[in-house]
Amino acid sequence: MPERGGYNSRRGTTDRRQAKPEACSQNTEAAVRNVLRLIALVLILAVILIMLSRHYKLPSVFHSPGEVQTSGITGVQSEKCQLLPPHGVAHVIDSSVMNRTDVWYSGVQIDNQHDHPLTALLTDVSNSAYFVAISVAPGDAAHFSAPVGHYGMQVFVGSVGCDLENEFSDGPKITVDGGIAVQAGKITTLEFYGSGIDPVQLALAYSAHYPAYQKEKQRPLEIVGAGEIELLQANNGHYFSAGAINDLPILFLIDTGATYVSISSKIAERAGIRECLPHHVMTANGGVDACMAIASVITFGAFQLNDVEVVVLPDMFEEALLGMNILHHFRIEQANKMMRISLQ
Repeated sequence: MPERGGYNSRRGTTDRRQAKPEACSQNTEAAVRNVLRLIALVLILAVILIMLSRHYKLPSVFHSPGEVQTSGITGVQSEKCQLLPPHGVAHVIDSSVMNRTDVWYSGVQIDNQHDHPLTALLTDVSNSAYFVAISVAPGDAAHFSAPVGHYGMQVFVGSVGCDLENEFSDGPKITVDGGIAVQAGKITTLEFYGSGIDPVQLALAYSAHYPAYQKEKQRPLEIVGAGEIELLQANNGHYFSAGAINDLPILFLIDTGATYVSISSKIAERAGIRECLPHHVMTANGGVDACMAIASVITFGAFQLNDVEVVVLPDMFEEALLGMNILHHFRIEQANKMMRISLQ
């Protein structure tokens, strides 16, 4: 009996020693689970903070906003920003101003000689309402048409894009002192020079000039030919005349409702027309940003006209419209599905 009792005592001791590693293992697993829970909680909190910062625009660590004085320009750190379109694309923000039909339009050209992209915003004179935005790549130029009048102008400079809700985070907003004037018949050119964004160095050269083709157009339109042409009405009710632009054969649609001879951009390219200045025109579908050029020679029927203004439309379906800048030099008679065109 004593031997059996002693055996049981030693066996009991052996069982307690084996239980310690099991308890230690359980404690380790519990600690690992706690650490994993803590890591998951930290990750969840981080995601929540990131979402909150994007939604509420929590302040970042920036230099305090400061005034920047340059030649005719005042700059402050951007607080708000409108949509920045791709290079050369004008984004109309207020169509009630930019697509009016009761005013004259003239061209505005932005020349970016700064080492960062910039976006020019045409605004009201108080800079409180945006009308149109156009982005310009460094070392490049872009143009748009605007109603004649006096405007404010702001410029965003930077390398990080901007949209309607996010600011241009790495660059300033520039206000052009005194704004700009868009004058009838003139091209307004704004040339921006400088470098850097923190601090920004920016200067502006501002000018307005008549288009080159207007300087050359001093003599009346020259018309060569005599007699008359007779055109039969087509099945669709229109009248067509065979002709040419710079020796490129064209079928003209006679359009007494068109102010100018109008051609597509493809026809202009094939006819060798290269110089084309911005011009806003009104069509049946609304305002269109087109451009004005000079065709050296236009012929239709027995008539030849030299140095004729033409409007180049980017999305024109017809080949060419013969407009009133040519037709008003002629007598036009129409009767019994016949159109007769002759010199007055």
